[in-house]
Amino acid sequence: MAAVRAIPEERVCRAAGGRTEQDLTMQAPFRRLVAVCALATAAAAAPSQALTILPRYDASVTGQANASAIEAAFNAVAHDYSKSFTNPAKVYVNVSWGSVAGQALPTGAIGASVSTLYGYFTYAQIKNDLASFSAANPADTALATGIKALPGSAPVGPSKYLVPSSEAKALGLISATQASTDGSIGFAGATSGYDFNPADGVAAGTYDFQAVAAHELAEVLGRIGGIADASPTWRTPYDLFRYKAPGVLSYGYSDAAYFSINGGVTDLKAFNNSSSGGDRTDWKSVTSIYDVSNAFITKGRAYNLTNVDLTSLDVLGWSGANAGNAGVGSPGKTAFSLIANPGYGVPEPSQWTLLIVGFGLTGAALRRRRALRPQRVRAR
Repeated sequence: MAAVRAIPEERVCRAAGGRTEQDLTMQAPFRRLVAVCALATAAAAAPSQALTILPRYDASVTGQANASAIEAAFNAVAHDYSKSFTNPAKVYVNVSWGSVAGQALPTGAIGASVSTLYGYFTYAQIKNDLASFSAANPADTALATGIKALPGSAPVGPSKYLVPSSEAKALGLISATQASTDGSIGFAGATSGYDFNPADGVAAGTYDFQAVAAHELAEVLGRIGGIADASPTWRTPYDLFRYKAPGVLSYGYSDAAYFSINGGVTDLKAFNNSSSGGDRTDWKSVTSIYDVSNAFITKGRAYNLTNVDLTSLDVLGWSGANAGNAGVGSPGKTAFSLIANPGYGVPEPSQWTLLIVGFGLTGAALRRRRALRPQRVRAR
């Protein structure tokens, strides 16, 4: 599968966190993945205070013959993320089939997404915002560990920072319940090209729909970076956990970089740096390791959501008593798999108001990101 991202035009200026920030509706580089695994046990109930993901399905989805299966599968993924994180933010996501945010999906794309970004911020502001949130939420051990290792001064490279809308909510930079679209996701191709219930395995010749949805939702929640090419001009908070050696942050497109929350001492997972392209904030695809956030995916294969996938979101402020929120524990272990369950509901339409923003995926052989155009990721 592949992913696509684009950078939209500047929108408005609004106050955020007590200071005026420029609200950029940007199709930021996001990543997409594809297959996921089956959930062996019934999903646990969401905590009393939890993340709420509010999908809005347009007519391109509700008009499908198998609309109920599509919605049930997407709702199940949203539920699994909600039960994993305790940050009470409400994240609004528009879901379409055949387009994304009113745009046609790129040729060969499996899915696409666009996300609203807030900025620009300085490194000092980002560090202070993360530290303030961490101090108020000590149970988020992944972030507490990460904060201790952040550089004392701005790292070398781009000095401008952008914050995805959903993460801005999580950190309290904007209202956690602000009713504007945080992300928009679109899927491409015939629905027969997807398997909507991986509980019994992923059918040959199809993509695991829940894996694609899970990968894209993680991007909407903030798992994106500014490295779209060899000359990046901005960063996101997630880029502050990208290392190439202990104490040495990485911001090179082709660097052999890895994710770490303790200053690069522990390599939790290698980032993608394939010469074939692909999002630089996805994981490096390794034979026999099927992680939902890998850069490349294959048909007929189920991918797992691992502890480190959760850690990568905990360190952005989502928090929760999940398998990834334990410092540098066992990153490669499967946290849980996703299974479609019609019993997973979502709030009634009257409870949401969404705007459209998104990013995408592509089913081909490689992925590419482009600063001002949609990016692609392809399956192999």
